[in-house]
Amino acid sequence: MTTTKQQPLTMRRLDKIPISRIRRELSDVSYLSDDLVFTSINAAKNPTERAPKAIDGFSALIMLTGEATIQVNMKSYTIRPNTIVFFNPNTAIRSEKVSANASGYFLAYSKSFLNDIQVGLSTSLPIYMHFRMSPVLHVTQEDVTEILQVFQLMKRLLHSDKKDFRHEIVRSLFTTAFYIIAEINLREKAQQPKQGRCEVIFDEFMALLEANCRRERNVGFYAEQLNLTPKYFSTAIKEVSGKTAARWIDEAVILEAKTLLKYSGKSIQEIAYELNFSTQSFFGKYFKQHTGESPSRYKHK
Repeated sequence: MTTTKQQPLTMRRLDKIPISRIRRELSDVSYLSDDLVFTSINAAKNPTERAPKAIDGFSALIMLTGEATIQVNMKSYTIRPNTIVFFNPNTAIRSEKVSANASGYFLAYSKSFLNDIQVGLSTSLPIYMHFRMSPVLHVTQEDVTEILQVFQLMKRLLHSDKKDFRHEIVRSLFTTAFYIIAEINLREKAQQPKQGRCEVIFDEFMALLEANCRRERNVGFYAEQLNLTPKYFSTAIKEVSGKTAARWIDEAVILEAKTLLKYSGKSIQEIAYELNFSTQSFFGKYFKQHTGESPSRYKHK
């Protein structure tokens, strides 16, 4: 008699759930194409039960009633009402235990949808850092009520006859919810212990980056401003954030470029000059390398 050895989670192929599948299979779903889907869920309607699954996009769960224990990348978390759990793309998610009265609000959104949300680095960064360390954010009942009111308005608009500016309205409302969560995160951060040296360096780098990314793309410039060697500076940034300083710089420049392309009314040549690129061609190659499309296509889509 032979037995089959079970492979550990890290070696198994995850069942990746595209947002389009959530849209098709769950009931009472509100959606904006396959870029944004949200719905209420309960113990009977649970997209992550039994085997580990991964959402092909970003997702979040707002816990409303009951209790659940979930695994996120093999680490267990017990969640109760007034808790928000965030999942990055391709995160391994599995429900370990769910109470019969458990219910929540679930949303999933694509990377491209998030990229079109115009939120500054100083606002988005603390949220990124929080959920890199822990997927759970504890909130108040009032916080939950405010967030759900925004999503209920989104739901009404998605089912209304307002079509010409539907995408723009929904993106604006989503941005509103994002800012509410950013405010909650800052409130929680203020109650946390004092930061270490590397965390202080990272915060100072982010402030410098927001002020200078339109003109400076060189890692050495930021290290010099902080009176650090480029090697120590780069090591500290990678240790805290999991990303290199060069990648943070590129992401900040691209965010500025997207904002200018969409909302400034300036020509691509003018934007290239404003972002300190030597030529429009160089800017175009840089933008396409990091986004997969040309500045012209992004500007007019």
